[in-house]
Amino acid sequence: MRSSSLPAVALLIGTALAGCSGSTDPATAHLFDNIANLNSGEYDRQIAQKDSEAAAILRSNQRMQGNIDSMQRQANVNRRTIAGLTQQIASARSEAASVRSRLGSDSIRLGQLNGYERQLAAVEREASAGSDPAMLQDEVARIRASIRALAN
Repeated sequence: MRSSSLPAVALLIGTALAGCSGSTDPATAHLFDNIANLNSGEYDRQIAQKDSEAAAILRSNQRMQGNIDSMQRQANVNRRTIAGLTQQIASARSEAASVRSRLGSDSIRLGQLNGYERQLAAVEREASAGSDPAMLQDEVARIRASIRALAN
């Protein structure tokens, strides 16, 4: 090379290097940026960061799936409890009808039985409103015992 062309080559290389943006984004980085990012470990750092973010998302998804599974199990328990409560209320109503036929014209005990039937209706409304079925089951059991006591 002649010495007069050396400044031209240096100017050309300088212009090419000046065209580099210094970007660390592989989508926008130029050749020299990519080489620099590979040599500096920048791309390895970005990959590690993205891997860490992906692992955090996976852990979060697993926790959420665990919560969903737990809620589904609880919903199944609630459905079974509510079905049991509904069955207990139906049995209590059946017992009340049986006792009513045995009470004849005893107005005092018939009045008490009417009160127990109103209590059953109130328990049923509370169940429909979302009250704790376990607590309501205890109430139905108490009402049923009272209805049975009327028959004696």
